[in-house]
Amino acid sequence: MIGLNHFLYLQKNLLMKKLSILLILALGFQLEAQNIDDNFITFSYIQVPLIPIEEGNRFVHITVEQDVAQANQDSSANYHIRLANATSLYEQKLSEWYTKMSLLQQQENTGGVSQSQNYPIKPCLEYVPTPIMHSLDVQNLSSTVESLKIPGFQNGETGIVVKLKVLPLRDIRINERKSGSGAQTKYNYSCNYYLPVKIEVYSPSGAPLFEKVIGNKKRTKSLGVYKSKFEFADWFMKNRASVYAQAEKQGRIASIKASSQVLENQFGFVKKSRKAEIYSVKKYKDYSYSDIASAYSKTNEALLQIGNSVDRSAAYDALKTARNMWTDILEESNLQNKKERINAKVSAIIWCNLAEISVWMGDFNNVDVHTQNIKNSGVFKAKNHINGEGSFYNDQKIRWAANFE
Repeated sequence: MIGLNHFLYLQKNLLMKKLSILLILALGFQLEAQNIDDNFITFSYIQVPLIPIEEGNRFVHITVEQDVAQANQDSSANYHIRLANATSLYEQKLSEWYTKMSLLQQQENTGGVSQSQNYPIKPCLEYVPTPIMHSLDVQNLSSTVESLKIPGFQNGETGIVVKLKVLPLRDIRINERKSGSGAQTKYNYSCNYYLPVKIEVYSPSGAPLFEKVIGNKKRTKSLGVYKSKFEFADWFMKNRASVYAQAEKQGRIASIKASSQVLENQFGFVKKSRKAEIYSVKKYKDYSYSDIASAYSKTNEALLQIGNSVDRSAAYDALKTARNMWTDILEESNLQNKKERINAKVSAIIWCNLAEISVWMGDFNNVDVHTQNIKNSGVFKAKNHINGEGSFYNDQKIRWAANFE
């Protein structure tokens, strides 16, 4: 046992020594490596549409209509089927009851003794609630529709036509949650439901441009707290129509409002704000990084001009100057020697800066080149950065191609 303990003690000491050596090497590497400054520049820009409309046709007329007639017909048909089935089953059970009661009554007549204790329970007709019809009236949605705007468009009859088709309320589910105990027991009820809206957009000539169903997500409406399940059942039976009507109205308004974001994204010229990460380098040994500081300053100046024009032309000269400054610095790049002023780490963060600049110049070929350089660099910070920007850069590429190529 002593030998085993001594062996474990030696192994532990050896492990600690190895960890100490690794820690010293890591710290030494950090001291030798250049320190990167993470800088954030916030600027405005105008997001161009995925589906561009010629400037002379940038008028929009929005209408809302219901698409629930078929659902109402189906509800009515299903109700009559359920009622017929319930009636048929009731009549069958009632016939069986009559047969049993007939035999008992004959026994009473023959023996003169009441058979009331053997009487079967008389069947009842199953309650089939009348269907709640979806509202055909959309006038109460007019104010919500009128509030919808597409940035860059004016209201008018000569441009695109947006039809919002309200679909039926569906998949209503009642949820029960019991809480407390004894006399303090409570029953909390809510309902889940879906109520989507279909967007259809047509060109001034009537050609279809866009179609999408939105708001097709679960919504929840509170139905209150009750002392027993039966209290709720009684309340819901008496208020079922109003519950459906409220859910329908709330769901329709929410879905129509959600359509605003979809229309903006597809057709609008939306003013947005971006927080871009632009890197610089702190002083390292006797190296001077004044050229990087100047390039960063010019980049900051250029990005702040992006929002001055839809096509970024107002910022183009400044962006080009900043790009050239970063490119000149890369002429000194040495990817093999980490002790060089512009080593692999510094080169990778400059490629990050160049990728951002190239996006706003509409030069997506260079965005792809810089992105690939970064992914091949082995510099974790830069790779992590570009992975986080990929989705945004791809979206900008698609929008640029749709509007300016």
